[in-house]
Amino acid sequence: MRKKIPVILDVDTGIDDGVAIILAAKCPKIDIKLVVTCHGNTTIKNITKNTLFILEKLKRFDIPVAEGMASPLLIKRPHVSAHGADGLGGYQYENPGFDLLKESALEATHKILSESQEKITYICLAPSTNIANLLKEHPEDADKIQEIVIMVGSNEPVKDGETPYKEFNASVDPEALSLVLDSKIKKTIVSMEMGHTAYLNWKDVYKTEKTNAFGEMLENIFRGYKDYHVRNGIATHDGCTVAYVIDPTMFETREGHMQVRFFEKLGSGVGVIDYDKTPNVTITTKINIKKFKKLYFKTLKKCKI
Repeated sequence: MRKKIPVILDVDTGIDDGVAIILAAKCPKIDIKLVVTCHGNTTIKNITKNTLFILEKLKRFDIPVAEGMASPLLIKRPHVSAHGADGLGGYQYENPGFDLLKESALEATHKILSESQEKITYICLAPSTNIANLLKEHPEDADKIQEIVIMVGSNEPVKDGETPYKEFNASVDPEALSLVLDSKIKKTIVSMEMGHTAYLNWKDVYKTEKTNAFGEMLENIFRGYKDYHVRNGIATHDGCTVAYVIDPTMFETREGHMQVRFFEKLGSGVGVIDYDKTPNVTITTKINIKKFKKLYFKTLKKCKI
């Protein structure tokens, strides 16, 4: 039997984080040691509540959840609006009967890593605040992390003097991202283009609704998603990030250099990729859309309400 991949999942649960949690929680290859929540798509309280709700619906009461950072390391910046005020597009649900760990995300992550007999993959779907805070407070934990797989940045080239597109996870806490990029841990960047390419079109959303009761719930949630890059469907940034851990062969990658460049016009910064500098990250450049959708629908069929 193939050994499972131990992971820590860092989320700011909006709609596409929900898809990512489903892929990770239902994949037999993934062993989720801990889920930590982070500010981002909405308030930390909404994000934590949304996370517990999704896991409860998946009946994964065995997965510990810890609440993480409520704001960026240094400068507070606004939440994104693509997922609605509550992060799940206004979908109404009862408060989950799921116990949250008493420890903070920092304490829980440090405990998991320090006690683990094997290295753990850290999947970051949110701003980099939690993992940056961990590396700052417990630098020794870096040796226990196999790889950081992070949804951040863009392959869009940035010319000198040009203000680039603002990718959310980088722009909401660029200081944290800079700290993570400076670490010696192996890092894979799942760029935003993956989720804009392997999006769920309306035909896929209809198929989602007709798959089962869980799909009906997802379709209802999907109605509240507003990503202006994908006007005829649902972007899947975070789902693609988990998919990379499940099956890296689904992607084409390239070694490159990412660093944070701060832009006064944006009031923040972006992760800029340069393929001519000494590489410090692996970057996804292309995704097999058919393979991703096959994984998504195969997983959805396993979800029962």
